[in-house]
Amino acid sequence: MEPAICASFGAPMPFAQTIPMIRKAGFQVISLGGSQAGSSYATAEGRAAIRKLLDGNGMMIDSVHAPFPEGDRLFSLDEGERLESLRQCQVALDAAEELDGRMVVIHLIQPYGIPEGDVRNRMIEQGRRSGGALVAHAAERRVKLALENGQKRDYDQVLESFLTEFDDAHVGLCYDSGHENVQGTCFRLLEQFGHRLLTVHIHDNSGSDTHVLPYEGTIDWEQFRRTFHGLGYAGNLLLEVSMAHSQFKDAAVFLSEARKRAERLLRRPVGDRQ
Repeated sequence: MEPAICASFGAPMPFAQTIPMIRKAGFQVISLGGSQAGSSYATAEGRAAIRKLLDGNGMMIDSVHAPFPEGDRLFSLDEGERLESLRQCQVALDAAEELDGRMVVIHLIQPYGIPEGDVRNRMIEQGRRSGGALVAHAAERRVKLALENGQKRDYDQVLESFLTEFDDAHVGLCYDSGHENVQGTCFRLLEQFGHRLLTVHIHDNSGSDTHVLPYEGTIDWEQFRRTFHGLGYAGNLLLEVSMAHSQFKDAAVFLSEARKRAERLLRRPVGDRQ
């Protein structure tokens, strides 16, 4: 298991600046964020530039995040909007294949607060159609599809049903610690679907989604370590963190702290002999 970090931690700094800094801090694995303006993976030129930076710094990709908000309309009742969102997510899968990324992370966003009834049911059916198409697209490219948990219970209800329905080797969970902390339910989903865990988005907060470093917020990281190390997970420990709300405002210092805190989380709890 390797510590990894999102390449867009210091947005709007360009990748040509951040990638060498990430490598100097000791990380060899990154993820590409969902802002196409930031990562440029949607174009051939952008992918070539990313490949050159990775190869030049001896680095690799853990995962690619599907674009947002462009890719977050998979449940839309507007068919044109849904299909465009689907296309955007398929572009991310294509990019992951080309860049040797292991998987693509997607949001299962549907408008929060839609009550039970016909509209919600039709939206979920649209999401099911989108999900089926993405699973097929991922399988063709030998890329996995990681469904990310959300910040509200009605989102996670859909996530849980989709993980149960799409019981496929190419589909699993991206566990986002910050999102679950917003709900105050850590680490229920990790325990429930840990056997389907493909990757993680590790970050901290104090009740709102600020993406600060572990130990800067209110998450019980010792409980996380006990839960996480009992899963048999073999992927990377990916920090989806940002300098925007962190106490560490210098990029080099931020990355140094990120590395130290990732290493702390990777240490097995005392008494764990696995």
